[in-house]
Amino acid sequence: MGVSRIAYGAPGDGIPGASLTDLPNPTKSSVAFNFQDPKEVKIETEGSDVPLYVVLVKDSTDYIEFSIPTPPNAVLLAMAGGTIDTDKDKWNEPIGTPDISLTIVIDTPVRNGQYVEYTIVNGKVVTKISQAPGAEQAELLLVRVYKQAAITSDGKQNTAFSREVIDPSKKAKASASSDVKASSDSNTDSGTQTKSDSGTNKESSNNSNSGSSGGALKP
Repeated sequence: MGVSRIAYGAPGDGIPGASLTDLPNPTKSSVAFNFQDPKEVKIETEGSDVPLYVVLVKDSTDYIEFSIPTPPNAVLLAMAGGTIDTDKDKWNEPIGTPDISLTIVIDTPVRNGQYVEYTIVNGKVVTKISQAPGAEQAELLLVRVYKQAAITSDGKQNTAFSREVIDPSKKAKASASSDVKASSDSNTDSGTQTKSDSGTNKESSNNSNSGSSGGALKP
């Protein structure tokens, strides 16, 4: 129940972005999944009440949405485009409709040692300030993320949406193991380079001594 984290980042090559930035916590109960029902298209024949063939097609796009109360201008810049004045904390809306595609990740709180992570690999982001601040309400930024195809540079289409059940302890161990391997590979490369440099220096020294001895033997 509930949402513990929403993060965004630039999509990878047909895969979710590797570097994600956390958004502020969304408004309570504002996260919604709007996955559209397919429409029925029937091929019918005379003399039969049963269709010959049925095709299911979607005539609208799946999307998720959530709202962020009193968003910082940096969030407006990331989600809505536009510019921020460098000399003051002022957001200026974009001229025209921005074209923003992001990976969006939504995590639930941990329950019974696990949490669920929902990922839209390549989402088209559309936002608006949907509520003005009032005596008993905050300004709200409504964020809607439409699901788009996740296609690699060589034309392979990957899944556009995923739901993963994660054990945080196993994820931490996997991350630590990956860090140790990266460190080991780095040390191996460093040792190989040092050995190579040592051999080069030794060869250079031998060549220098040989040249000096040769000069001494000349009459």
